[in-house]
Amino acid sequence: MLTEAGRFLRRIALPLVATALVVVGLGLLVTRALDGVWPVSREDDLVRTLEDHRSDLWDAVSRVLSVASSAPAVIGVTLVAAAIAYAVYRSWRAPLFLLGTVLAQTAVYGLTVAFVDRDRPDVERLDDVPGDGSYFSGHTGAALALYGGIAVLLSHRLQGRVGVWVWRVLCLLVPLAVGLSRVYRGDSHLSDVVAAFASAAAVLVIMNAAVLSPRSVWGGAGGHLRHNGENGHVPRAALVVNPIKLDSADDRVRIDRIMAEAGWAPPLWLETTIEDPGGGATRAALAEGVDLVVVAGGDGTVRECAGALAGTGVPLAVVPSGTGNLLARNLGLPIDLTDAVHVAVHGQDRPIDLGGIEPDEPDGERRYFTAMAGIGLDAAMVADAPDALKKKVGWPAYAVSAGRHLRDARMRVTLRIDDGEPIKRRARMVLVGNVGALQAGMQLLPGAEPDDGLLDVVVFAPYGMTGWAHATVRVIGRRRRDVPEVPLRQRRWRPIEHFTGRSVEVTTARPEPRELDGDPIGAGTRLAVRVRPGALVVRVPEGRVAVRPEARAEPFPVAEDVVEIVASDRPDRPEGGADGVSDARHDHQKT
Repeated sequence: MLTEAGRFLRRIALPLVATALVVVGLGLLVTRALDGVWPVSREDDLVRTLEDHRSDLWDAVSRVLSVASSAPAVIGVTLVAAAIAYAVYRSWRAPLFLLGTVLAQTAVYGLTVAFVDRDRPDVERLDDVPGDGSYFSGHTGAALALYGGIAVLLSHRLQGRVGVWVWRVLCLLVPLAVGLSRVYRGDSHLSDVVAAFASAAAVLVIMNAAVLSPRSVWGGAGGHLRHNGENGHVPRAALVVNPIKLDSADDRVRIDRIMAEAGWAPPLWLETTIEDPGGGATRAALAEGVDLVVVAGGDGTVRECAGALAGTGVPLAVVPSGTGNLLARNLGLPIDLTDAVHVAVHGQDRPIDLGGIEPDEPDGERRYFTAMAGIGLDAAMVADAPDALKKKVGWPAYAVSAGRHLRDARMRVTLRIDDGEPIKRRARMVLVGNVGALQAGMQLLPGAEPDDGLLDVVVFAPYGMTGWAHATVRVIGRRRRDVPEVPLRQRRWRPIEHFTGRSVEVTTARPEPRELDGDPIGAGTRLAVRVRPGALVVRVPEGRVAVRPEARAEPFPVAEDVVEIVASDRPDRPEGGADGVSDARHDHQKT
């Protein structure tokens, strides 16, 4: 097995050195063996012809192109483009590819200039540059490395769309225009521009294979050897796809290609339907004996597949394609399709817990969730979010829906954690979570871990402007470990309370909306949840397997006086208190 250094040498360093040697060899050939031989002998004539036809307009246009491809401009645009690439792709590979390509092209250029000495064309130059160093055109090479790199990223991200093709052409026209401007301004020969194109194109191919390819230098080889072809077995995956979320034929071709390059058999493609949102397709995949189930869909599709895989030991990989993507975000899974499939075939396995929902009817079927279940405001919010708005803007559509329910009356709820005493509250919502982070990084359950064998509960009960302000500040700006201790006499009717346990039962005085992983499941007066530790195996990026926190292996013991904090019916108004976050430590309270 190759070491990391060995893979780097084989996939990046050696190909770049070979590229530089070829470009240097071509430069020596042009400046020595072919000097005075057609067509090299006529290159100055071409530049002189352009000199004779210069105009103020083309002088200005060529100057803009020269400035745009200068070192300061290329550095600035590269840094900005890399930052945008990271924000869009949510992956380090995209900015690394862009930065690495520009740096590698700069290194090849520096090595070439050190060995090849060529005078610039014998004309009046419009730029103040030295008379030597013509081979090769550094401006052209840098422009192709940068804008060609952006075109490559567009090719990986968005395929088969007319608008993307337009952007690709524009990105490639920039270095072409820069090259022509260098000849026009008397700074380079035509062969200098051609050599720059050849050099930058080779660098793009090398960096694409090394960074963006599923078999890239970082993290690819180990997983490839581990999952592919041991003992003669060729692994096979099933793709369970929500056709509404992933309907591009190009995306499917790309997934097939990544699987094939990783040494996997052609995947089994299965689509969800209204009648079967994913569970039946997953069971069909298990019947085929697949080694991995890859789900491409939203949180609801992931939940259905996870329920079918519970206890089987067959790993689940996620290609996030929904509005919330809560499980993917909390486990640090990449949002980009290419990176997500790369993790599926090269990642490592992490067992996580599932939450099981007890059925309302005695003969009903137990359902599972991977992220969280809720009753109250959150369920009303996801039920009323406009589908058209969700498709356009994503998770911010939930904020629009939430605004409609902020003035809804608080629920009368009773909580029972494990076998503890009932805890009565008035609340806007109660969430039972396996993970803690919501969209935009809000930590509503900041102590939740997906593999600690416990469920985390938050009772959200702000009242009035002060209560809402306290709750908002705590959710947005405070971690769980920062919550101060609140005196016993102040612990009732706080805007936010946290609990933990292995089973949670929430009952309400009247039917209230309920949800699982962001999907409404209908109104009811009961939400009973029990944790199923380690029931699901998820494929995650290498290095993301966490050690289960020992501090949360057992519930926290408690004093009797805390158990007795049970609210009686009181007016629907908040109590006084300085902080506004309760952390009542009954016998299943989080440390």
